Amino acid sequence: MKRILLSIFLILVLSSAVYSQESMDQRVAIVNLSKSEIISRKQLDQTIKVLQHAGVNKSEQEVLEVMVEDVLLRQAAEKEGIQVSEAEILSAIRKEVGAGANVSDEQLKDFVEQRMNVSWTVYSDRSKTTLAVQRYIRKVKGSKLANIPAPSDDEVKRFYDENTKQFFMPKRVTLDHIYVDTRGLNSVEQQKAQERINSYSKQIGKSSAEFDKVVELSDDSASKYNHGRFGTLRIDDSNRRKFLGDDFFDTVFNLSKGSISSVIKSNVGYHIVRVVNVEEPRLLTLNEKVSDEQNITVKDTIVQYLTARKQDTVFKECVREVTDDLKKKATIKYFL
Repeated sequence: MKRILLSIFLILVLSSAVYSQESMDQRVAIVNLSKSEIISRKQLDQTIKVLQHAGVNKSEQEVLEVMVEDVLLRQAAEKEGIQVSEAEILSAIRKEVGAGANVSDEQLKDFVEQRMNVSWTVYSDRSKTTLAVQRYIRKVKGSKLANIPAPSDDEVKRFYDENTKQFFMPKRVTLDHIYVDTRGLNSVEQQKAQERINSYSKQIGKSSAEFDKVVELSDDSASKYNHGRFGTLRIDDSNRRKFLGDDFFDTVFNLSKGSISSVIKSNVGYHIVRVVNVEEPRLLTLNEKVSDEQNITVKDTIVQYLTARKQDTVFKECVREVTDDLKKKATIKYFL
């Protein structure tokens, strides 16, 4: 299995032209499935360095064997006439580097060249080769890949029991708030904003009824007509903590259900909050949603994970079977 992982890695990191026809350098192997290709000592050494840089330490013989298998897979895909469109290449690279739809093709190309330290032509050729090989494997082993059994209830329960730490819901608070925005204000304007929120706090006191009256004066247009509903915060939400600030987070997570706060300063302004609900940390059951924002249960996430793991395992088995078969059909000479 490790060799299969290494093979896929090489396809990803090496261009389709990595194995040269030139014989100026010492040969370490010649591979011929549909055409003769030389793997040189220089190419082997370069590949070993790439792998070592990625934390993969293998012997010369192991790396060379994987390089041979990569040539076989690429030639087999070419021989089969596997086609990969430009749109498919772009889509795969976008997914690989995490570029959203708002990133233009030109911006994507600039990003790849700057961050990956390689030309777009080389990088896109690598992706094209990887996609073609994957498509070839699916074509040859389609029946096996299409008949992977779904995870059983026993498998799901076993995974849940063995990984309970992953399914703890951290402490959460649901809040209403009255908000005064201070972003972009000068010192005089900020002073007026503070006076304004202080007057609201004085009017409200601890009265929920007064809170409902004053909330219509909030700067938060999205919540002011919905009782000031701020939403639910998780104590481990590092992004929102960074946005709102430690003082805001630490304060609201120390309030009790039903309480109304005094003025709280955040990174974006002033708030008066009403605590709608407090949920202490607890273990989620299999049938509970993983979050309020996602309509997916714990069981659903486990099924998705186990399914992907099974698919990955079977795909690696298919790669192994295909490469073993290609070796029988090809002429391979080693010079190590």
